Amino acid sequence: MIGSDIRYAYRSLTRQKLGTGLVIGMLALGIGANVAVFSLINGLFLRPFPFPEPERLVYINEAAPRWNLESTGVNYADFWVWHEGQQRFDAIALYDERSFSVATDSGADRMQGAAVTADFARVLRIEPALGRMFTADEDKPKGPPVVVIGHAVWQERFGGRPDVLGKELRLNSRIYTIIGVLPRSGEFPGGVRLWVPMQGDPNNSGSYSEEGVARLKPGVTVEQANQDLVRAHQPIFDSRDKEKVVTPFARDLRAQFTRDYGAIASTLGAAVSLLLIVACANVAAVMLARALARRREMGIRLAVGASRARLLRQLLVENVILSVLGGALGLLIGQWAIQLLIGALPDQAPAWAEFTLDTRMVIFTLGTSMVTALLFGWAPAIHAMNADLRGAIASATAGSTPAVRGRRTLRALVVAEFALASLMFVCGGLLVRAYDRVRHVDPGFDPASVLTLSVPLPAVSYADDAMRLAFFERLENEVRALPGVTQAGLINCAPVSGCHWGQFYQAEGAAPRGPNEPNPVVLNRVASPGYFAAMGIRLKEGRFFTAQDGREGNTKDGTIIVNETFAKAFWPKGESPVGKRIRNNEKAPWMTVVGYVADVKHYGLEQPMRPGVYYALPRIPQSGTVVLKTEGDPTQLAATVRGIVRRMDPELPTYNVKTMEERLAQSLTLRAVYSWILGVFAVMALLLALGGSYGVTSYLVSQRTRELGIRVALGAGRRDIAKAVLTGGLTVVGIGVAVGLIAAVGAGRWLSSLLFGVPPYDAVILASAVVALVTTGFLANWLPARRASRVDPMVSLRMD
Repeated sequence: MIGSDIRYAYRSLTRQKLGTGLVIGMLALGIGANVAVFSLINGLFLRPFPFPEPERLVYINEAAPRWNLESTGVNYADFWVWHEGQQRFDAIALYDERSFSVATDSGADRMQGAAVTADFARVLRIEPALGRMFTADEDKPKGPPVVVIGHAVWQERFGGRPDVLGKELRLNSRIYTIIGVLPRSGEFPGGVRLWVPMQGDPNNSGSYSEEGVARLKPGVTVEQANQDLVRAHQPIFDSRDKEKVVTPFARDLRAQFTRDYGAIASTLGAAVSLLLIVACANVAAVMLARALARRREMGIRLAVGASRARLLRQLLVENVILSVLGGALGLLIGQWAIQLLIGALPDQAPAWAEFTLDTRMVIFTLGTSMVTALLFGWAPAIHAMNADLRGAIASATAGSTPAVRGRRTLRALVVAEFALASLMFVCGGLLVRAYDRVRHVDPGFDPASVLTLSVPLPAVSYADDAMRLAFFERLENEVRALPGVTQAGLINCAPVSGCHWGQFYQAEGAAPRGPNEPNPVVLNRVASPGYFAAMGIRLKEGRFFTAQDGREGNTKDGTIIVNETFAKAFWPKGESPVGKRIRNNEKAPWMTVVGYVADVKHYGLEQPMRPGVYYALPRIPQSGTVVLKTEGDPTQLAATVRGIVRRMDPELPTYNVKTMEERLAQSLTLRAVYSWILGVFAVMALLLALGGSYGVTSYLVSQRTRELGIRVALGAGRRDIAKAVLTGGLTVVGIGVAVGLIAAVGAGRWLSSLLFGVPPYDAVILASAVVALVTTGFLANWLPARRASRVDPMVSLRMD
């Protein structure tokens, strides 16, 4: 029985190859978009972590609400207090991502690595492919220089040889012995290629720079773990943090690494669902029109004894065939689209997230295909079930207009298409407009023709400030002398990089802030005198650094430059900061402000400004970024600058060789990707609405050919005929657009966190949507209206 239904459906579908191909294509687009976005969601949120019992893994950090910092990094001494006092974890460990200089035959490469505490492998339950992980003795201060390498390093540098254990690797000018190789599935955090023991001193509080990972005991919740951490932290509150400024917290590990993607994934998921509904409405209209056109056939089959159930089953078989074919093609489109999407994702996308085809993806595609069969098949099926035997034959034979109920359903589907297309157009437009607004935010500097290049200095070879200063001053002078370079400078952290070292300050004459008062962390940077000119940072008052600043005997921190936000925070009455003095703790020497400059978007164009302080160059960190302002294309000098660094020290790698324009663009990659995707979906919905409206109006005109011929014969003008058809079609379009705009304003409020200040009722976007949708509706109805106006009454009156 089913076999005969399949054969009948095949013959029916192949009789109208163009229409069948159109339906499959529309379904493939809708399903393909859903497959692509679900692949993203699957890879980020649904695939299990590559570690045993991942639900027991948590991320640990410290927060400082008073400093307005959601996470400060973990203090090494704090960690050991928790380690000894906690009761809710099977194991707890620290990791600190670091950049390593790796010696090669041709010079040096930069490799991302991590320093970890001894229990790191126990937390994640990592089993090395070769060798072993670190022991507790190897993690003690002055422990042996040992390293565990990742699978990629093993393959690329050692050819995957099993005798790699015991071989040496020169990292940061120090010889390390390889004791283990991790499998690809055991590499954590993402992007890290080698691991060394942290070898810290538990008695040295130091800075807040590490991050934690822990494994909960069976049955322990994240909330219970948080309570236990705060309890274990109590000795720190009692001793050196009586104001309880910094508090530890635990968070689900997956949630930590996917938190930046949650809003985007839900937005894209909603968008593709709407797109699929638009496609289904379109296909439903096409299939209903086909069902209406087959009323004679249906009437005859009912007359010769076919049951309504049999007709319904055959229609459903046709729908399933179309859905399966559309789903198969959609799966291919989705896999192609996800590869494009992965290529566009920013580097910070979790490395463990895989977007390959798996069982869950296949089940999703099949499920989506079946749902689409139900969504677009309901209208033809209901029409078939409610068919009137004599009416079907009589109306089909007479060539009259379709049943009123069928016409209403068709028009309702067109209303739905335009309503959803309007909704998607407005939402996509709002996100594109928000992206454009972010892109045009003033970064506080001139990014044009600026090249940046970072150089790390190993502590073994460059142990003190004097050695680091000598290197960077020589490098700055050499690059400044290059042809085409107009300005050159040095900064410890380039703008929009987000890296920071923070402190909080007290202005001279101001009382220290109380424990419940907000005290913002100040972003500290170290800059050479030439940096400000190279970056085009505007001086508001005072002066820039000179070569003599910071070299006054023991008071090398005596002169500083502050930004506008700092000046407003510490002298809120509008006083000039120049000449004022500040310090970063009660025992530190006072520092004099010699200038204040425009705010620079250090954390990214979307992030709020923070107070900032620039120190003079002698206070130089372990790594620095050279900044060059050029007359022409700055990328042409990249190889030359690399050569200068290699000549000065062959063991130093260079990295982040980018123009400032590239840095700005990369900081907006995620926003650009989802704005672009929503824009594409909006255009696809618009095209589907265009096709659906055109198809429905064309069908209705074809069914009214006899009526139109009679009207022409009775004296109706051809322009009147066209106007009537066009007005009827645009009325349906207008209703859909109105409904869609009302829904879009509500949806815009839901998107408000992504809109960067663009109002959800933005007049430009709403007006653009009206123009675009009405124009689309006009184009969809104009050709059928024109065809209706050319009906030959003699031909139409002879029609059966």
